[in-house]
Amino acid sequence: RRTPECDFLCLIQCTSPLTDANDFKNGFALFKSKNADSLVTVVRTHRFLWRVDEDGQASAKNYDPVKRPRRQDWQGELIENGAFYIFKVSSFQSSGSRLSGKVVALEMSEETLVEIDSLTDWKIVEYLAAEKFQSIPKSWGFS
Repeated sequence: RRTPECDFLCLIQCTSPLTDANDFKNGFALFKSKNADSLVTVVRTHRFLWRVDEDGQASAKNYDPVKRPRRQDWQGELIENGAFYIFKVSSFQSSGSRLSGKVVALEMSEETLVEIDSLTDWKIVEYLAAEKFQSIPKSWGFS
């Protein structure tokens, strides 16, 4: 059966429960104002990333260890938090990906970096939700 036509879609991830209405409003406004094809949500973090190659040698990915900046003097990195994505249907149809063409990034608050993918994540989100809402929302089913 055929569904109604639309110009864009918003994919919302249920594993990011600290996303609020203003995030969606701000994301859609940014998406429209920049005439973007796609929008990704991100959080700024000040983490130094490393990789280890096949022979066990470690190397920094996003900074020079010899000139290691102080975290408070460094802009940090934007990490995709997976809260939601907005994209043009036409871009998705032509690329097969929710992120293609002109991509813009909505920077969200730091606590939205946590996605519920493990029991540890659940406990962190439970604490952050209690802080944000001054109590744990009863509809969440927490004890």
